[in-house]
Amino acid sequence: MALAVQHLMVFIVAALGYRIAIARGWPDGALARTRVVALNVVLALLVSAWSDVALALVGGFVDGRLADMRDTFIAMQQLVPDLKLVAGALQFFLLPYVLGLCAIALVMATGREHREALRTAELARAYDAARLAMLSAQLQPHFLFNSLHAVMGLIDESPQQAATMLARLGDFLRHALETSHSPWVDVATELAGLEAYLAVQQTRFAGRLSIAIDASPESLGVYLPSMLLQPLAENAIEHGRNEGGPALQLRIAASVAAEHLCIVVNNSSPQLTEDLTPADYGHGLSNVDLRLRAAYAGAAHLAVGPDQQGGTTAILVLPVRRRPGPGWLEGAPS
Repeated sequence: MALAVQHLMVFIVAALGYRIAIARGWPDGALARTRVVALNVVLALLVSAWSDVALALVGGFVDGRLADMRDTFIAMQQLVPDLKLVAGALQFFLLPYVLGLCAIALVMATGREHREALRTAELARAYDAARLAMLSAQLQPHFLFNSLHAVMGLIDESPQQAATMLARLGDFLRHALETSHSPWVDVATELAGLEAYLAVQQTRFAGRLSIAIDASPESLGVYLPSMLLQPLAENAIEHGRNEGGPALQLRIAASVAAEHLCIVVNNSSPQLTEDLTPADYGHGLSNVDLRLRAAYAGAAHLAVGPDQQGGTTAILVLPVRRRPGPGWLEGAPS
């Protein structure tokens, strides 16, 4: 009983010492750190000295050995302390106190590093979200300029066709505005926007553009950066259309395999002679490539090259996200 009371008394004083040491922290500068080390040494010695006081108090008031308590206090007042008494205190209480202080310092350092890592990750996520939103926003003026230029060309030639194209352009822009609050959408929403865009192009080319879209049910709920497919479709149409040749066939397919979303955009002509490198990309493909890097940090892949059956194929391979990625205002990234 007396030993337990003694340890409790020492623990209370040690906790106060830890509180003081933690408040001082680990400042910058050699002089400031030297002061902190000196303070901790003094605190450790005081805790060890208090252990003798606690032992004497417990012996006197708990065990009734008042004479021994008085002798202990008299010995403490001597100029030359009892080495046996000091050695016993240092042996039993100094090392545990120092080890406890080291454990607290380690926990604090680990917690600080963890907080810094979270802060760094949050800043990186915010940067990626802002960059992704900026890149997505760049597409809308680019597409709008091209579409309005095409409408101007149809006004004199076919006013009815120009009016239809403007109406469908409005549908696409409405969709773009509705999804502009987040740089991430699911595949179903992305394909709905793509269909609105392709309706504009079908009106523009008046039957010289054939479109087929095939998406597996499991792919429709996967999230990806918004308007990621529109530049690929636009690129396939602009480079594939041939005024004097057969109608251009455009095929888009989406599927999920091995926790990856695979999207294929293929046109029927022309056929590339070799795969494109990022240095060969134009504005649209460069935008897609930059957004993939911002959104997936190297885990996504874009490949553009010749198709074995003719034409050119762009293949996107993206990690499956069941929730929106960075920048989504109503949820965290997966």
